[in-house]
Amino acid sequence: MNSRPPRIVVLFVMALAAGVTPAAAQLNTQHIKGLVGLKGGSLPPEHWYFIAPLIYVYNTDTIRNADGNKLPVNASINSFAYAGGAMRVTSKKILGGDYAFQILFPVGANNLLQGDRIDENPGPGLSDSAIVPIQLGWHGTRADAMASYLLYIPTGRYTDGASDNTGYGMWGQEVSAGTTVYLTPSRQLHAATTISFTFQSKKEDSETQVGSAMNLEGGIGADFLQGGLTAGLSYYYSGKLTQDVIDGLPTFLQPGKGKVFGLGPEGTLVIAKNRTIYAFVKVNYFWETYARITTQGQAFAITLTLPFRPIALPPAK
Repeated sequence: MNSRPPRIVVLFVMALAAGVTPAAAQLNTQHIKGLVGLKGGSLPPEHWYFIAPLIYVYNTDTIRNADGNKLPVNASINSFAYAGGAMRVTSKKILGGDYAFQILFPVGANNLLQGDRIDENPGPGLSDSAIVPIQLGWHGTRADAMASYLLYIPTGRYTDGASDNTGYGMWGQEVSAGTTVYLTPSRQLHAATTISFTFQSKKEDSETQVGSAMNLEGGIGADFLQGGLTAGLSYYYSGKLTQDVIDGLPTFLQPGKGKVFGLGPEGTLVIAKNRTIYAFVKVNYFWETYARITTQGQAFAITLTLPFRPIALPPAK
């Protein structure tokens, strides 16, 4: 089963952060950290792919200040989200690369940080959406590359100052580029990294604006079971490039440029029979080992990806 698992999560699931990832000492961008991971610079083969579902959980009880010290505030948060979406990799070529697009369906979310407060339990509801109108992928013998543009759409429930918001009340844009390098001629060992930049509008009916951010994500791993299992170590780094602008900044929030680094295992298993692929199951777990002016916690995600039609592999040699 010499087949790369789809990189659908690379972009459109980033929008889940609009209703998930808490950051009590900084406002969140609409980018979920860590799901790019292994082979993150590779576009999958031509096909329709569906996610049904993705489940994401984030837990923290710690906020770090600019010196790395834990702030003495109640920051116990358990956030979760679930989502579905679709991706189409076409046969069309643009600038020599395969053209693809993606859609994120609205997200169910609970337990959020909204603006200048921690909402202990805003209740479940739909969160923000995202579309990737253009994503390009290039494939080489020892390396792949990818570039994309993403638009975040404020479809979630949001009212300035409300305690039950499940969206972020702002538009966002993101540009990204990445590569996967194969470290051996057999392509069994690989390393990947992706860089992205996220920009946000002001929140609805407010002067509050989330600072722009840079994200680095990827990992190093290997393929086993003739490509049926991909496993390795993934990482993410996210740092603000500009400071947040917050109406009525509370005392426990600190001005500055927050940053966080996370590291953890990742595995993707191909579900197949008689050389026909029916699904991909991906699992991520991250420990945030470094944080400044933001929360520090752990994240877990599990994703089921389904080809629209089962993918038949060529006969074994």
